[in-house]
This record gives sequence, C-alpha cells and structure tokens, in this order.
Amino acid sequence: MKNGFCASVRTHSHRGGTPCGFTLVEMMVAIALMGILLAFALPNFNSLIEKYRVERMASALMASVSHARAEAARRAETVIIRQRAECSGADWSCGWDTVVGSGTTAETLSRQDPDSRVAVGKSASGTMSFDAMGHSASVAGFRFYPAGNGNSSNVAVVCVALGGRIRLLKGRSSC
Repeated sequence: MKNGFCASVRTHSHRGGTPCGFTLVEMMVAIALMGILLAFALPNFNSLIEKYRVERMASALMASVSHARAEAARRAETVIIRQRAECSGADWSCGWDTVVGSGTTAETLSRQDPDSRVAVGKSASGTMSFDAMGHSASVAGFRFYPAGNGNSSNVAVVCVALGGRIRLLKGRSSC
C-alpha cells in the first residue's frame, strides 16, 4: 500500500537522483576543523576573561568609593573604606568593607567579597576615608592584576585623588 506521506518524503529527499545531506565523513571533517580552530582561539579567550575579571574588581572598588563619598556627604560623617581583617599591609585581595564610625559603634555600610583570581594591592598601607565634603584624607592608588601573574598585561589601576576624583587606568601599573 502506498502511503501519501512516505511518497512525498521520497520525492523531496532525492533531487535528480542525488541524495541530499551530509555524509558521515564530511561531518567528521567539519567537526575536526572546528576543533582545530577552537584550539587556536582558546588561549586568547582566556586572556579576555582574565581582563574582564580584573576590570570587574576595579569597577567594584570605584563603586565603593562613590558610595562612600555619597554616604559621607549624606550623613555629614567620615566614612572609611578598609581592607578586611584577613589581609595585612598593602594587600587588599581579601576584599574590603565600607564603614561609618569606629570601634564597637562602627556600622558596616557595604562589603566587597574577594575574587580569588584577582589580586589587589594598595600603594600604601592603611584605610581610605572621606569627610562630609567627599574629600579623601590621602591620595590612594590600587593595582588590580590576575592572581599569580603580576607581569600580565591585564592590569588595571584605580587612582583616588584628594578631592575624591576616581580614575581607572587600564594596562598601566601605577597612577
């Protein structure tokens, strides 16, 4: 018995006696070529991901500075950005807190969690504070780079001036 559906499939699957589609060999060659091209592109892709991680952490610090300045002006109090207790010296890789007040009365306004794949170093030890006018108590420079690869070209520097101005410099190692 002839089925109309099967007959229509047979009619469309062959055009002029030549079968349509790919052979298994053609498909395997195409997959192998795509694999080779991907192998060449992967190292460049890893570098791009590394760059975006560094820039994301630098942007997080810039947002923290802007938030601290705004809160200092809103509250008419000094707001401090300090490294977490797990870090020491000029290393800020373990994240930072934005606080207002001191001692037992300190209120944490925000916390920045660390990214273990990005190292953060400050130009000098200590905290960064902003007064009620939004001015910084000192000049600060933060260097962001891939953890374990300080010589990478994927470096970002955040510079904070006395007036509170923030600049992001990509590909440079200092302000």
